[in-house]
Amino acid sequence: MKTKLLFVIENAAYGGGENVFSMLIRALPAGSYDIFCASLPRGRFYEEVRGRCRFLPLDLTCRFDLRNMRRLQNMMSENGITLAHSQGARADFYCAFAAAAAGVTAVATVPMPVEGFDVGFLRKQVYALLNSRAEKKISGFITVSRHLAVALAAGHGVPVEKIHIIPNPVDLAEFDPAAFDAGPMKEKYLLRGRLALGVLGRLEWQKGYHCLIEALGLILKKEPGLGEKLVCLVAGAGRLDAVLKKQAEAAGLSGNMVFCGEVPAARDYLGALDIFIMPSLLEGQPLALLEAMAMGKAIVATDIPGISETVANGQEALLVPPEDPGRLAQAVLDLLHDAPAAACLGQNAREKARAFGLPEFIKRHEAVYSKLTGVGEYG
Repeated sequence: MKTKLLFVIENAAYGGGENVFSMLIRALPAGSYDIFCASLPRGRFYEEVRGRCRFLPLDLTCRFDLRNMRRLQNMMSENGITLAHSQGARADFYCAFAAAAAGVTAVATVPMPVEGFDVGFLRKQVYALLNSRAEKKISGFITVSRHLAVALAAGHGVPVEKIHIIPNPVDLAEFDPAAFDAGPMKEKYLLRGRLALGVLGRLEWQKGYHCLIEALGLILKKEPGLGEKLVCLVAGAGRLDAVLKKQAEAAGLSGNMVFCGEVPAARDYLGALDIFIMPSLLEGQPLALLEAMAMGKAIVATDIPGISETVANGQEALLVPPEDPGRLAQAVLDLLHDAPAAACLGQNAREKARAFGLPEFIKRHEAVYSKLTGVGEYG
C-alpha cells in the first residue's frame, strides 16, 4: 500500500528549500508513494515537480492567514494523506496544526531555526512563539547538521528521539566536471585569459558578501598586477543587491566584480570558476558548497559550523574565520599562486561530495517516513 505523502512549502521564490524538496519529490520511488504538494503552483519549483506529484494550490505568502490551517486540513482529509512534510517556518506552523486536526502525522525539515532568520527583533519573537506552539504537534524533525540538531534539542526543547540528521544532497550525475564544457560561460562573462573567482547564493547579510568585497580590494592592493586579470562573479539576487553594487563601486572594483543576478544552471556557472568562495556568516548546510565540491572546485570558505561539518580545512577547502577580509584575501592568494594545491583541494572535494549523494539522501528520508508511519522498514 502506498504512503500518501503531502509536501508543504511556500514557494514564493526558488531557494534551497525548494531545491531540496524538488530533488526529494522527483527521486522518491513512485511505487511506494502517492505524492501531493501544497504550494504556489508557479515558477521553477512547480515546473520541476508537477509531473511527479499532484499540486494542491496554496498561498502561504500572507504572514498570518489562519484560514490556511482549514485549507490544509481539508486537503489532507479529502486526499487521505498519511504523512505531511513541511519546510519553512510559515509552512511548518500551518502544516503542524492542520495535520493535528486531520489526524495526520507531521514531519518538518528545519534547515535553519528561527533564531537564525534575518528579520527584525519583534518579528523574530513572533516567529519563535508560533514556532514553539507548532513544534509540539510535529512528530519528527529533519535537520541538515549536528549543530542544528543540538540547537533544536537544547534551544527548542525538542526530544532527541524526534530529531533526524539528514545532510543536504548533491546530484553527482548532474554536477559532473568531466561532462561539462566551460566554454559558453567563459564567453558570456568574458573570462578568457582571466582568473575567475565566484560566489553563489542570496544577496543577504548571512552570506558575508561585504567581507568578500573588502577582501577583493585587499587582494588588488597587495598585488596590483592582478587588476587586469582577476574577476569575481556574484551569482544570486536579494535585498542587498543595490547596497553591494555601491560598495563594490566605492571600492574601485567595478571592473573586477560582475553581478550576474540569478543564474539558470548552477553547474554551468560553477564550471567556469577557478576558485569558489563562500564568505558566509551563518549557514545550515549550504547546497552551493556541495555543488562546488561535486564540480571539483578549489574552495575558500569561512570556518563556521554549517561549513566545517562538510569540509575540513586543508583537505577539501581552505577555511578562514568569518568577517576577516584579510585572512580571506590571503587564502585566495595562496590558491592563485599554488595551482597544484588548488587542484588537490578540488579533487578531494569531489571525492568528499560522494558522501552526500542523492541515493543516500532518499534512503534516509524513506527510513524516517517508515519510522513515523509504521509502514515499510520500521513497520
